[in-house]
Amino acid sequence: MAIYYTYQHASAWKAANERGYLFGDPNFGIFQDENYAYHRPAYDWLAGQYEQRTGISLHGNYPVWLSDARPDVGRSGYLEPGEPGVVLTVELPDAHVLELEAGYWNFAMNRWFLTFEDREAKDEKELKESWEKMFDRDWCESIVEAYPGTNTKYHYLVDRIDVGHVLDVVTFTEAIG
Repeated sequence: MAIYYTYQHASAWKAANERGYLFGDPNFGIFQDENYAYHRPAYDWLAGQYEQRTGISLHGNYPVWLSDARPDVGRSGYLEPGEPGVVLTVELPDAHVLELEAGYWNFAMNRWFLTFEDREAKDEKELKESWEKMFDRDWCESIVEAYPGTNTKYHYLVDRIDVGHVLDVVTFTEAIG
């Protein structure tokens, strides 16, 4: 068991309290905004990776994103301006949590080939296989050693958060401009 943090829409947290758990509800996903709809294939790929690597079904939903550091919601950029949210402090079983290097997630979201070689992916299969490196901590750390100007920042995914695993709830309202 370890402690993690996640920020969520207040309405998602309200629904979680009613059902007894929070999950990656596609209705609250960023691709509900047409400006971000092009990210859906990356999130679908990520959901498949979660299921494959943990053996836990998401039942057609998305994983919940976590951090090992409390989000600084005072700096904004978490939700839409003026939108109410919550920061949850949770304690979760290790077997349900999948770690990934957050900076390399951008490669999947933008369909970039994750390599430090000067070439393009040969095909779709090689492209998607390159993204799998974001789950390999040893590979991520070796890049920091090889390229000292880089760093790592890990985030975590979980299938759901049972309300009983929530240790603390802090409400906030997203800053307006």
